Amino acid sequence: MVNPIQLELIDLISLKTQADFFNLPDNRKNTFTGFGENKSLLKTRGLNFQEVRQYQPGDDIRQIDWRVTAKYGKPFTKLYAEEKEKQIYILCDLRPSMQFASHGHFKSVMAGRLSALIGFIAEKKNDILSYQILSNSITQSLGMMPAHDALPYFLNQLSKDFNFDSNIQFNQIIPFMEKNIRLGSLIFLLSDFHDVTLDDFKFLGDLSRKSTITCVHLYDKMESNLPNGVLPFSDGKHEMLIDTSTKNFKKDFYNSWEHRTKLLHQNIQKYHMGYLALSTDSNYIHQFQSYCLGSLI
Repeated sequence: MVNPIQLELIDLISLKTQADFFNLPDNRKNTFTGFGENKSLLKTRGLNFQEVRQYQPGDDIRQIDWRVTAKYGKPFTKLYAEEKEKQIYILCDLRPSMQFASHGHFKSVMAGRLSALIGFIAEKKNDILSYQILSNSITQSLGMMPAHDALPYFLNQLSKDFNFDSNIQFNQIIPFMEKNIRLGSLIFLLSDFHDVTLDDFKFLGDLSRKSTITCVHLYDKMESNLPNGVLPFSDGKHEMLIDTSTKNFKKDFYNSWEHRTKLLHQNIQKYHMGYLALSTDSNYIHQFQSYCLGSLI
């Protein structure tokens, strides 16, 4: 039985048996799966440049190197080689806003379990793994390591008891990402993205030109529609009562959610990143598997 409010090491380890049924999206396609069932494929090359050679019949004319062609007066083609060993980078958000669910599992539990699963899939493929956990601090991996070696550290970090008195912002991870992510990586961001700014999206957009990014958006349905009544709210330190039945409150609350999700969707599509929305009451492991399969079609 999975603990719905806290990550436990024994449960994270048990996810290894499920890794055999998954393949991570490759570098050539991203899938956008929003709150509905419609999907659109967003294609990227995902191959590493290797060399230029003289054009041969049957070569894809889209791969002609026009600069070299102009220099030598005859057509040359760019050749690409598939990356043999991928870097899998995982950002797992466990900040206070993730410690919530009205039904099902806390967003933090979903993020941690999916992160562990991605790590086990990387291990199965003999890939390189690096990670960051965003909580009351920024927990880094020990560098790019074979997933088999990195996983024990990662799982132990995920299952720690965190002090959730945190003011860490999403943009504080950017220096670490710039340092740790290499060309052609598969990047998984698991968060509710509550504080991602336009500048953050611009950075992610620049990164997505060189790598494949999947944003896993974890949310609870109550974040867009609170029940009516005088309800207690807490930030972990302070509590207050709010009347959620007033027309203005309900309107402002919904508009805030709508604005954040619209900004998220627009920028993810603008910068050709993959997207998967998962609610706390969903069968999120199965939906992640469906997402991966859809990305590989």
